[in-house]
Amino acid sequence: MSYRNFPQWLEQLQSQALTKGERQLVLLVGDACWVKELLEVNNQKQTTGDLLVFSNHPDLVSTIDTKHFSQQLGSENNRILFSCVERSMANALNLDAFAALSGTLVAGGVMFIWLEKPLEQAIEETDVMSLKYFYQQLINNKNLVTVQKNSDQATYQVYPDIECGFKINPPLETESLYQTKTKEQQTAVEKIINVSQGHRNRPLVLTADRGRGKSSALAIACVQLLENNDKHGNEKLNIVITAPHVRSLSVFYDQIARSFSDVGADINFVKNSKASINHRFGSVTFIAIDQLIHQSNTLDISLLLIDEAASIPVHLLTELAGRYSRIVFSSTVHGYEGAGRGFTLKFQKKLKKIMPQWRSFHMHEPMRWRIDDPLEIFVFDSCLLNAKLAELPAIAELSEINNAQKSLCFSQLSSKDLVDDTKLLGEVFSVLVTAHYQTSPNDISLMLDNKSVHIFIAKLEDNIVGVALLLEEGCNNSADIQAVESNQRRLKNQFIPQSLLTHCGFTESFSYQYLRILRIAIHPQYHGCGFGHRFMKSLQVFAKNQQVDFIGASFGANAQLLKFWQNEGYQIARIGFTKDKASGEHSALVLCAVSDKAQFFERKIISEFYSSFDYLLTDEYKSLAPQLVWQVLHHCPNKSLPQLSGHQLSSIADFINKKRQFSHCVRALHYWSLLHCKENYHPLALLLIERILQKKSVEDICFNHQLTGKKMLNEALIHYISQHQPI
Repeated sequence: MSYRNFPQWLEQLQSQALTKGERQLVLLVGDACWVKELLEVNNQKQTTGDLLVFSNHPDLVSTIDTKHFSQQLGSENNRILFSCVERSMANALNLDAFAALSGTLVAGGVMFIWLEKPLEQAIEETDVMSLKYFYQQLINNKNLVTVQKNSDQATYQVYPDIECGFKINPPLETESLYQTKTKEQQTAVEKIINVSQGHRNRPLVLTADRGRGKSSALAIACVQLLENNDKHGNEKLNIVITAPHVRSLSVFYDQIARSFSDVGADINFVKNSKASINHRFGSVTFIAIDQLIHQSNTLDISLLLIDEAASIPVHLLTELAGRYSRIVFSSTVHGYEGAGRGFTLKFQKKLKKIMPQWRSFHMHEPMRWRIDDPLEIFVFDSCLLNAKLAELPAIAELSEINNAQKSLCFSQLSSKDLVDDTKLLGEVFSVLVTAHYQTSPNDISLMLDNKSVHIFIAKLEDNIVGVALLLEEGCNNSADIQAVESNQRRLKNQFIPQSLLTHCGFTESFSYQYLRILRIAIHPQYHGCGFGHRFMKSLQVFAKNQQVDFIGASFGANAQLLKFWQNEGYQIARIGFTKDKASGEHSALVLCAVSDKAQFFERKIISEFYSSFDYLLTDEYKSLAPQLVWQVLHHCPNKSLPQLSGHQLSSIADFINKKRQFSHCVRALHYWSLLHCKENYHPLALLLIERILQKKSVEDICFNHQLTGKKMLNEALIHYISQHQPI
């Protein structure tokens, strides 16, 4: 087939796909010049049609920022070109991007995948295991259409042979997809409206996979609220929508425009860096997240809509929930963005504490394409978005648990093992994705491609009950180390020694070898059975056999999680000053010395951390949860704790007996509180931490503990300290 016929062939292919309500996956095999000529792509980051290009290849310029592809979420596309050429990327395959961008493709759309070589040849020649895996998924896809360049340079072949009569159906009209709402979308609209008109502090969490009409549901609800506002005789509605970026709201605003047009409404529609719609009965305005957060006073908002909520840091979502009483959180929960699980596991748990009467609704039925769309099936399969945990036999009795612990088997897997057995890969991934909120499709590439990653599984009989990923760290290149020390660069896969050097000032950190636990997960059915403890011990044995110096980990710290690591013999090396964007928690770095030479360095690290920790509690660590502060101090080495003088003991007694004011005795109380954290936990110890160690405001403390004021707070402190005699 000649080049001049390709546009007609493509339109016919898309027309047929639109008729079926599905998307088409097309593999292009040829060089970059051929692809550009075929698709009429120029070199000025523009296309002659509506083609979206994702590429790091120097000869095929991307039309989007490949590092910030998530900004496309919420948009709609008709044609996407995804480069899968091995030399085009440092990490040859970005499965997160592939999955996310596919979700923006509408019915009748085409996802092009570009290769320079035929699949069979590419599989044979590549050494990149993630590519080998992905190519195998493509070759097994019965719905794949291949367009391959011929040697004569002027023609191409299509596999399988698709009949092309060049009879073109009517032009593609995606608007028709929105003329009828699904029953689920109608329900979603009703629930959104109820948030605005019902009881306060009952937010809605609206979730779905991509293409289910979440953004359109938000828009339709806004239109209905504004149009019906006059019936209730209310003041004008101030509806605010926020998202990670205004560009991701194109579907939302397009749907609003269509819906207002349907009802014949006269609106003033402005769409730029600040998007707003003015209606006679109210407005819909985009306000950036940071602006919402940093307002000195809570804005007068009738309804706050948060789209793509999973891409927003958990702590920011929590803060918004505390500020506004009528909120809809809308988001995709499949891990395209690497944050969907965080939204589900972490934020919803926090939301339950803030607003226990929150509601949720999940949309299943797709709108942008039909059910069982071939492209969606391929994406779910190849990116393991449909990985589901196996239902395993229950273990309840203590004797069964003890026997199960003894029966656990630990083994190491290679990337070849996983590529050769995709069922095994799916089982491993399902355990990871359920236990770790940051797990995303790119973790497939991490497991398969990174030569420094070790993959371990724990099995009970034939069932995988645990998975761990460990990364080798340590660098001997003096030039690289010097560059890190002088803040000229950051080294990849050197998190622990780099953090110890740049944050803690330990110039000798690169003199040691490390194993960092990237992931460790236990099947949720077997939490609390001691499997994690057994798994950790086996990993320490492996580390010792590998003759590394330290085994360590970094994670979003909370009291419960830190306790687990401390009970396994890990020591705190550092706690970050800022909250992690994904977890909403301060990151903790913990270490466990394995070699003899590492013991002295470990003691030095611990000593330096605790020497400044209590000082930082009034500054950088003021926002740390008091339960976490107690957990940290509970494991403080005795030699790092102060000694109470006789005068200080007298000061504490004077405070208890109301002979001297709090401020006159606060230094002695500070030392006593540090020492008291070594004792068994008591909930009222949190008062000591917030008032004495973190020096939070009286108003905040009283609010946190339901106290009426300063007098009641002091009485509570006096009573508690008197019940726990000074040391």
